[in-house]
Amino acid sequence: MTLLDSAYESVLAARPYVDEALSSPFAQTVTVTRFTGQSVQVRALIGQEEDGTTVAPDPDEPGFTSRSTTLVLAHTPLAQTPGFTVAAAGGRVFVPVAEPLNPGGLDWVTVVRGAPLIERTRVDQLSFQTAGPLVADARGNQRPGPGVPINVAVRLTATTDPRIRETVGADAAEVALIGRWGSLTAPTARPPGVVWGSSSPLTLDGQPGTLTVQLAFPDADLWREAQFGGRFLSLWRTR
Repeated sequence: MTLLDSAYESVLAARPYVDEALSSPFAQTVTVTRFTGQSVQVRALIGQEEDGTTVAPDPDEPGFTSRSTTLVLAHTPLAQTPGFTVAAAGGRVFVPVAEPLNPGGLDWVTVVRGAPLIERTRVDQLSFQTAGPLVADARGNQRPGPGVPINVAVRLTATTDPRIRETVGADAAEVALIGRWGSLTAPTARPPGVVWGSSSPLTLDGQPGTLTVQLAFPDADLWREAQFGGRFLSLWRTR
C-alpha cells in the first residue's frame, strides 16, 4: 500500500505540469476516432518515435521491428479500450500497440503507446455464398434453397513459409496467404456464415482466381487480435 500511495502522490504532483503542457504550444489538437465511427477532438502531447528494433539473436531466429510513440491524451472515454485511432494535426494516424493507461485512475489523461497506421495496406473484398435454408421442392423433398452472399473486407499477405504452405496444402502453382478479417479501422472476427473451406472469387495481380479460407491462425496475444482482427490461413489458385 505504501508503494501504491507513493505512486498516486507522484501522479498528483505531476498533474499541474502536465496540464500546463497540454495547454501550451508544445501540445496539439488530435482527433480520436473509434472504429464504430465516434470521434472527438482532444489536446495531446506526442513524443518522439522510439525504435525498439532488435537484431536476430541467431541465424534461425527472427528479430523484430518495433517503432512506437508515447501519446498523452486529455481524458476521453473513446480512448479507454482498444479499437481507436489518433489522428495528429499534421495528418499522421496512430493505432495503439498496448493497453491504454489511466494514471492513478483519475480519468484525467490517457497514456497510449502508438504506432503509425499503415495507410497503404491493401484491403480486398471477398464474396462468400452461404448455405440457404432448406425448402420443399415440387415433390415435397427438402432441398437447400438459394444462399445469401456475404461480402467481407480482408487484408491478405502472401507467405513463402514452407510450414504454412504445407499446412494449407499449397502446390507450386498455388499461393498461401495469411489473412485478417476486416480493415485496419474496422477489424472483425470470422463473419458468421463463413466456414473453413468457404471460397470466394479473388483477382491477384490481374489474374482471376479463387481464394479458399482454410483454417484459423490465432494470435497468442488476444489484445493484438482484438485490435487488428481475427487471423486465418488461406489458399489461392487460378481458375
